[in-house]
Amino acid sequence: MAVIAPFKGILYNPEKIGDMSKVIAPPYDVISPDGQENLYQKSDYNIVRLDFAKGSPSDDESSNRYTRAASDFKKWQADGILVSDERPAIYIYEQDYRLKDGTVKTRKGFMSLVRIEELDSGVILPHETTLSGPKTDRLNLTKATDANFSPIFSLYSDPGLKTNSLLSGESKTLPIVNVQGEDGANNRLWRVTDESIINGLIREISDKMIFIADGHHRYETALNYRNEMREKHPDYTGKEGFNYTLMYFSNMDDEGLTVFPTHRLMYGVKEFDPDVLENRLSENFEIERMAVPVAADLWDPFMERLREKGRSGHSFGVYAKGWNHAAIITLRNEDIMGRFVAEHSKAYRRLDVTILHTLVIENILGVSKERQKKKENIEYIQDEGEGLSKIQNGERQLLFILNPTKVTEVEDVAKARDKMPQKSTYFYPKLLTGLVINKIGDTTI
Repeated sequence: MAVIAPFKGILYNPEKIGDMSKVIAPPYDVISPDGQENLYQKSDYNIVRLDFAKGSPSDDESSNRYTRAASDFKKWQADGILVSDERPAIYIYEQDYRLKDGTVKTRKGFMSLVRIEELDSGVILPHETTLSGPKTDRLNLTKATDANFSPIFSLYSDPGLKTNSLLSGESKTLPIVNVQGEDGANNRLWRVTDESIINGLIREISDKMIFIADGHHRYETALNYRNEMREKHPDYTGKEGFNYTLMYFSNMDDEGLTVFPTHRLMYGVKEFDPDVLENRLSENFEIERMAVPVAADLWDPFMERLREKGRSGHSFGVYAKGWNHAAIITLRNEDIMGRFVAEHSKAYRRLDVTILHTLVIENILGVSKERQKKKENIEYIQDEGEGLSKIQNGERQLLFILNPTKVTEVEDVAKARDKMPQKSTYFYPKLLTGLVINKIGDTTI
């Protein structure tokens, strides 16, 4: 049973900040070094200084980016830059965004605390494998600041849209925050203190499975932090703030939810031969040659054909250095996956990314799982046009264009207690960091 709760959020004080666009940021794990510097230059109070502070060559155990974040967090509260709400609330969070074809969509959701559950509880289900480095980083930050600066992005299923109905009335009023992110999405936040609405959401979520979409490292960090705090406080009751973490909830049955694909670029593959590659691909894939989509009017038919083939099978766009054509390849028989990944669930074996990585990247190109985890020989990109240019410029050897992973596939893999390959999903738009903060130690549920 999922347990959520309102909390006294800490928000930027508009009287002190003025322009909210100067202080918000994308999630820390999509910020490049240049992006980090740009955010620093935007404002002395940009949330990146707390959530993803810069390191220094002189850092040591007593003075480092985590201690600086903690010091700034404390000072900003003392100076009134950040202020705490007086009453516990749940925060409605809506994002308007535009797709490449011009379609405008709205993703609706809300932020609250959620009780931290064990990964094998069947209540909150992950779908991605985590790495030790990011978890150590996030745990160090949590221990220094005792706060959640950015929410974990989660999904739940509500085909009847009952939760949406509960939130709809409040979201017709003026939001307390209305700001555009760097990706062009418009972000709006409302504060909900009405106990009837809060209790309605608590009831609706209580019988639902929660699927982590983005933020697997943050969730496992919250779990590790809770366990450390429980060891320090063996008389805990379960109502302490460290038993909960900040989470954003979005209904996977709402039409406003969008998942983009993440494409693959290959480089540094030894003994790469484009003709041998095509011959090897023909062993398990049907190959449909198409014109290289170098002109704008060629991209639409190429991508539409890829989508069309993907509706009934497992298909990928392929372009290799040395080819005078592009191709769409389609798996002939998915039963072959049982020979390679029999230890995994059927849901895992049927994923496009699993098929691509197993049959092509590992079996044909010889790039091992270990090298993929280290991002050796492989680059992940969102823009297929960028990938095409890198092949033509000789920077990369091979481009794979994917269809997006279906939300139902995320659900099926999570329910099977399996984990997807890296970069299987890209939920768009990303949640902003800095809209509302949870101060863990100040919370009693």
